[in-house]
Amino acid sequence: MFKYKKILNISIIFIFSFFIWYLADLLLQDVIGIDLNNTFLYKSNYNQSSWKIVIIKIDNKSLDELQKTDLHVLNFSKTIYSNLIEQLENYKVWAIWVDIVFANLAPDADKLLNTLNKYDNIVIWAKIWEKWNESYDRVLPLEQFSRTIWWAIDFKLQKNTLNRFAPQYAFDWKVIESMSISLYRKYINDNSWLWKTFDWYYNLNPIKKIPLNNSNDILIKFFNEPWKYKSFSLIDVLDWKVDKKEFDGKIVLIWEYWTLIHDSHFSPLDSSVKMPWVEFHANALDSIIQNKFLREQTLASKYLTIFLILLIFAWVYYLLSLRFSIWIICIFLVLLLIFWRYLLNQKWILIDIFSFYIYWVSVFVVNYAYKFFIVDKNKRYIENAFWHYISPEVVSKIAEDSNALKLWWEKRNITIFFSDIVWFTTISEMLWTEKIFQLLSEYLTEMTNILIGNKWTLDKYIWDAVMWFFNAPLTIDNPEILACKTALEQQIKVQILNDKWKNDFPPISIRIWIATWEAMVGNIWSKDRFNYTVIWDHVNLASRLEWVNKEYLTKICVSEDTYIKSKDEYIFRELDMIKVKGKTAWIRIYELIWFKDDFSVDISKFSNYEKWLGLYYLWKYIEAKNVFEDNIWDLPSSIMIRRCQDIIDEKIIVNNWIYEFKTK
Repeated sequence: MFKYKKILNISIIFIFSFFIWYLADLLLQDVIGIDLNNTFLYKSNYNQSSWKIVIIKIDNKSLDELQKTDLHVLNFSKTIYSNLIEQLENYKVWAIWVDIVFANLAPDADKLLNTLNKYDNIVIWAKIWEKWNESYDRVLPLEQFSRTIWWAIDFKLQKNTLNRFAPQYAFDWKVIESMSISLYRKYINDNSWLWKTFDWYYNLNPIKKIPLNNSNDILIKFFNEPWKYKSFSLIDVLDWKVDKKEFDGKIVLIWEYWTLIHDSHFSPLDSSVKMPWVEFHANALDSIIQNKFLREQTLASKYLTIFLILLIFAWVYYLLSLRFSIWIICIFLVLLLIFWRYLLNQKWILIDIFSFYIYWVSVFVVNYAYKFFIVDKNKRYIENAFWHYISPEVVSKIAEDSNALKLWWEKRNITIFFSDIVWFTTISEMLWTEKIFQLLSEYLTEMTNILIGNKWTLDKYIWDAVMWFFNAPLTIDNPEILACKTALEQQIKVQILNDKWKNDFPPISIRIWIATWEAMVGNIWSKDRFNYTVIWDHVNLASRLEWVNKEYLTKICVSEDTYIKSKDEYIFRELDMIKVKGKTAWIRIYELIWFKDDFSVDISKFSNYEKWLGLYYLWKYIEAKNVFEDNIWDLPSSIMIRRCQDIIDEKIIVNNWIYEFKTK
């Protein structure tokens, strides 16, 4: 039942987490998702450039030399472009791209037209800007230039950064590819008709394919920082001031550069420095030349991955504590970030880390909110009900698995612990009522802390007396060993309290009896109240045997079962074989002395007692009395001296060595 309930809870957490993740991803992707991806993935993640690209700048220097203002750059004489192209062709460039539409008539347009028709490695600009409503803003070259390959403005902004472009635009009678694709075709002298399939790739030709993202765009892989591509001023090239070797076998981009009307945008790699638009084209072209393309995780792969990891972490968060879960998620996210950076830099795969991060936050929040308000509601009820009289560790186990808590009656072996303060009635008569309560409060607090720390269950306080039991409601290993440890720790704490109270209270000492027997344990109740306790004849016997300490002037006595199961850890001595009033069965009793691994205690004086007790069991009462007298400082020995004398004097009769109490 518990197993199926756990599966049901995790399933509910999984469904809610997926729903909240989907909404958060939908609403926050454009708000913070893009910035997060750029900051943690793209940031400074450059590859090595091919260095096959050279930029010719129509810069302020060129405008000054040609006596043009930047506002009239588009009115350059077509002869200037014609001469520049002829000069570059003489330099044996492989392809030329001109960032001019050539949409206006000019007196020398024929000269430029002849130059463009003369060479088949030139690409000119056709402005096609896709608007948000799926319409297009078009500025096309004159019909005379239709034989020359056109390219389209193809980049797409994502928030304030530019990182993708459309491979082509089709309208009316013409299909126009992006600049980088058009120019690459010229670079490899490929005049084949473009073709495209819908299997997540844009096919340049039967050999080279460019991966597309989920929007059928091409992601830009960056190879150079802003302003790092090799460039020369237009006027310097026209004036033959640039070595022709700089252009041999290169692709040349002619661009209006660093004037008032030039274009630039932030790249995802650096949000502090704008990159000239021409360098976005250069990076895209570099990617095609080197055949290094950035691939985006497909939607199917993304949802499947998130589904599987969501399922795993729903289990992990449900089963682990909050603190441990936080450590797990932090370590895992750092490792994933390192892995994702590796995928981007070495395998050229782009993962949308925002979606994954928001997923982890979603499943984390949903899991602990659901556990707090639904799953742990019953747990908190159990904890509030039990923490006052059961150790926190035991309460936690019960709360985790309430099926382990059997509040109905059951029979099991229980270790019972009784303690009280010696001569407490006399001490009470010496103190004011407020002082009595002050002493008891501090004493019981300290004793209870020790007991709960050792996993005991509080049964009841009876004035100065306390009854505890061990091994219920949960079964725990080695209860007898913990019982003896508790008794010794309490004796040590009493000495500390006496030192603390020396100016306020008279010194106290405590007597402890520990017994391990079979008993019935469970709730006993009336209509409105209940008490979790142990009952059985053995419990009654155990409570009466607490007076054994008073008879033998000892501080801690234990039953034989307790002794047998803890004798390897502690020092004991056998005290006697006794029978309480009204009982036919006899029991053997032992005194708990100290920890066995503490060699500071001289055990010879205690082992001698057991040797002399052997004489007593052999009915050699005179010899036993004589040797007990050699140990007169020992209080149990003094008791045995008096008993031997009473037996010798025939004041009492002991049958089969068993001493029978006449009271209690």
